Amino acid sequence: MHPRRTATALTCTALLLAANTAVAADTAPDLARFYEQKLTWGDCAAEEQPRGGTALKGMECSRLTVPIDYAKPDLGTLALAVGRYRATGADTGRKGSLVFNFGGPGTSGVTTLAEARDTYGSLGRRYDLVSFDPRGVGRSSPVDCGKEAEEELAEGDGAPRTPSGDRRLDAGALVKEAEAVAAACARHTGELLPHVGTVNVSRDLDVLRQALGERKLNYMGISYGTRLGSVYAAQFPDRSGRLVLDAVDTLTESSRVSGLHQARAFQQAFDTFLATCAERYPEDCPLGGTVADATRTVDRVVASLSEAPLKAPDGTAFTVADLRGAMSMSMYVPQAWGALAFGIAEIDRNRDPSVLVELNELADAPGNADEAILAVNCADDPDRTPLTEEELAAAEKEFDQASPDFGRDMVGGAFSCTGWPAGTDYIRKLENISGPEVLLIGTRGDPATPYRWTEETAKRLGKAVVLRYEGEGHGAYANSPCVREKADAYLVDGTLPDDGTSCPAVPPGVPDQDLPETLPDA
Repeated sequence: MHPRRTATALTCTALLLAANTAVAADTAPDLARFYEQKLTWGDCAAEEQPRGGTALKGMECSRLTVPIDYAKPDLGTLALAVGRYRATGADTGRKGSLVFNFGGPGTSGVTTLAEARDTYGSLGRRYDLVSFDPRGVGRSSPVDCGKEAEEELAEGDGAPRTPSGDRRLDAGALVKEAEAVAAACARHTGELLPHVGTVNVSRDLDVLRQALGERKLNYMGISYGTRLGSVYAAQFPDRSGRLVLDAVDTLTESSRVSGLHQARAFQQAFDTFLATCAERYPEDCPLGGTVADATRTVDRVVASLSEAPLKAPDGTAFTVADLRGAMSMSMYVPQAWGALAFGIAEIDRNRDPSVLVELNELADAPGNADEAILAVNCADDPDRTPLTEEELAAAEKEFDQASPDFGRDMVGGAFSCTGWPAGTDYIRKLENISGPEVLLIGTRGDPATPYRWTEETAKRLGKAVVLRYEGEGHGAYANSPCVREKADAYLVDGTLPDDGTSCPAVPPGVPDQDLPETLPDA
């Protein structure tokens, strides 16, 4: 079901200027019909993921009706796709529903729940495992920016594309492209677009809680899902149950500042990858037996691809941007480090990019992830600094210094909301929640959500317990038995670890050349 589209005479600007602000958390009389609905579960045959995706075997699916605009519920409604796996344990031990958001923003919760069922199998014995495609994502009235903008966002990894190699960015061209993308998203998506941000998704999450028959929400959020969980804890403290937030997102930083911190974290992760390969496995590391040798191999491959792209197995060009894409995505999952090392070495020795092509294919998310991540992040960000040549040049220098390997490719993302109206400042003001304590899980070597954000968010929320994982990768629950044990203890029995508890690293195995089954979207 799609929301009603506005008449073509309604301009893009007018659509975008609608407020995306927090609404009081009580169920006002005009919202009663949403809070009174019951979910009807059936098989998921009708919920095939747009543009391909994972089969939803054994899952039950339903649809949840929510208003486009909580302040004006008569404006229209949309239907959110919801999926669940029923608890596998004895009925006497069931705990109700555990709702997931797996990140993005823009990740399909229904599809990712199918992919991640085994990872959360221990929780699935006691809980019904539930997730949903948030408004604007996947099966739930997806944000649509049109084919041309979609291709541009795909090339730019969720931001307007920027020139590759050593070419300097042009502020005027970047602004023009960003404004064109913003206008295209408004034109194709219609009146839903101003209402896709996290504040409204949190309202949807509370309607889902009620429709599941739960007095309080038990929830696990990963990456962007931690932002959603934090907003829910602030909006609905009395309805918050056991909340676990893994790979904690920032609540306060602008896109430019957060991008710089991510650039540094990705560089740190890549340096750790090189050192792990060369120092832990000097006889087997395909990049070289020392860090200096491994670094020279990478530099040699970057230089060769910058001069002349290779041909991928399907006949398309494999460029230095594709190399960096494989490098950055592999930092999310230490299990991919062996394949990354082998793939870089294959280019250096045999001019064969096929391994890294496969890695990049694993990272391709079905659906509308690129459009959704842009729309949601811009809705959540109140900063709109005018972009000048001087400011862009300064940003390029900052990002290059933060990360010689990744910084340049991340500059465009710092200005991707140019052309969009300012988003809500509600999330920036979250502070001292009054609900129950929240369990925050942070990974020391996380490239996408640097560990500092875990500590900063803990201070913002006030009532929070931090569990630290000393290893690498994006998110700790899937990588650490110690983290799983402690998170499960809280979700199942209500037992929180002591604040500051640490779980040891699980060393990544670099010489393994096998590809991991999946790479995360978040």
